[in-house]
Amino acid sequence: MTIWIMKKGELSMKKIVQWILIIFLIPADLTYFFSKTMKHIIDKDIERYLNGTPYKRVSVKALNYLLIYTKAFRNIFYYRTRKSVILRNISKLFIRPLATIEIEGEIGEGFYIAHNYAVIHPEKAGKNLLVGHGVTIGKGSDPVEGRAYPVIGDNVSISTNAVVFGCITIGNNVRIGAGAVVNKDVPDNCTAVGNPFRIIKKEE
Repeated sequence: MTIWIMKKGELSMKKIVQWILIIFLIPADLTYFFSKTMKHIIDKDIERYLNGTPYKRVSVKALNYLLIYTKAFRNIFYYRTRKSVILRNISKLFIRPLATIEIEGEIGEGFYIAHNYAVIHPEKAGKNLLVGHGVTIGKGSDPVEGRAYPVIGDNVSISTNAVVFGCITIGNNVRIGAGAVVNKDVPDNCTAVGNPFRIIKKEE
């Protein structure tokens, strides 16, 4: 009973803070509403994070909750709204992104960053990319046909401290284990682990 009361109290306090900060969230909310081409994609990103919120569906309230309490989501939001320069920059004065997360390249909907440290720079990544703590996705030393960054498929998860780099292709439905170093292609439906990496499981 005591635990339930504490949790209820904590949730109420969060709602109070959220209402106090609502004025600071107005630029972010306007950025969201005016990002017509990105709004659907942002909604899919919010959907991936809903389990960590009191909300069951995508809404402005869910967006505001994530911007206040989930710092990694801030970086995703500002990455999505990077073309709305003025409103985005005003919003960043009040709700600051993390300097420890870098995002570049083209990344599909349903993007999820699990922790607050990562360098994420694929050439292109599909939908539902999940990135763990300390992951690096980046450039190789030997560009091929002008491309030096990985291309990543749909539904890929990259676990803690993994490194994925170079002109390589990671297929759909791939899992890359913690600490793996991947510098060669990985086919669809595989689990890759180790340094140097090896494929330990392939789904049919």
